[in-house]
Amino acid sequence: MTEKNILLMQETTKEQLQTLKELAPDYKLIKGWEMDEKEIPLKSVEIIYGWTGQRSEELLTDDKHTLKWVQGKAAGVDFLDLEKLERNKILLTNGSGIHSIPIAESVFGMLLSYARGIQTAVKNQQTKTWEKVDKLMELHEKTIMIVGTGKIGVEVGRLAKAFNMKTIGVNRSGRDVDYMDQLIKQPELKEQVKQADIVVNILPHTDQTHYFFNEDIFSQMKEGTLFINVGRGPTVKTDDLIKALDNGKLAFAGLDVFETEPLPENSELWGREDVLITPHITGIAEHFKKRLFAIFEENLKAYLAGEDLPRNLIDYDQQY
Repeated sequence: MTEKNILLMQETTKEQLQTLKELAPDYKLIKGWEMDEKEIPLKSVEIIYGWTGQRSEELLTDDKHTLKWVQGKAAGVDFLDLEKLERNKILLTNGSGIHSIPIAESVFGMLLSYARGIQTAVKNQQTKTWEKVDKLMELHEKTIMIVGTGKIGVEVGRLAKAFNMKTIGVNRSGRDVDYMDQLIKQPELKEQVKQADIVVNILPHTDQTHYFFNEDIFSQMKEGTLFINVGRGPTVKTDDLIKALDNGKLAFAGLDVFETEPLPENSELWGREDVLITPHITGIAEHFKKRLFAIFEENLKAYLAGEDLPRNLIDYDQQY
């Protein structure tokens, strides 16, 4: 009988390993996180947990591979070769939902850093400068437009309600979403974006969302809009973002993701006082292992029972 393997690329606890042994006694568990990437065995691997594309070219071009399902650990999957995965009829599930709390909290950390003068205070502290800011913002009763109303967007909306903000959600269908006072479809954003004091981008990167935020959209924003990007870097055209900061359409940009990562040292964004840069860290979750394993465990039970995977199954046509 052919050996069946589950390759674990995400580190697991002793308790989680025991759970997997009990759930899948016919499978060998390979602790890939303890191995050098070149040493990771691919033969007879049927399931990969926590994959971020290691040895993907070798794996997906081997006609004799036995891979059937990949449980990714990121919410985004644009860095994987989706065409080859689909062509090989490999099921793909992602980590959507496990990052919603830390990313939403980071959104408001960025907003408060600007609105309440905290970013300026941190800079002044380095030079022992006592400088009172004459004018500060309140988030109270501001209108926040949340572009991308998945799990992260819903959590941003929930927190916005604690600040008594008006929430406008933007998605492809205009479907109702919790904590949104108003829903609009993506094609309506250009004509509706003037309503927003704050725009938060949480879009995945797909063929349809590449450079979604460009000069055409920025030009329709009201003067002094605050812009946050915690989606994907290539959904925003950086040159057009800088123009919007220069001409006053944007008063502030909080950016966690960029077209090119790491952000090049010669990028104009580094030196701007109206920009807050974080190095793609908003998704770092204190309880990451626990939340990701909960998704994998539920999906594994269904997989072993021959059922459809219930959590976070990627639609290759939609690319998310």
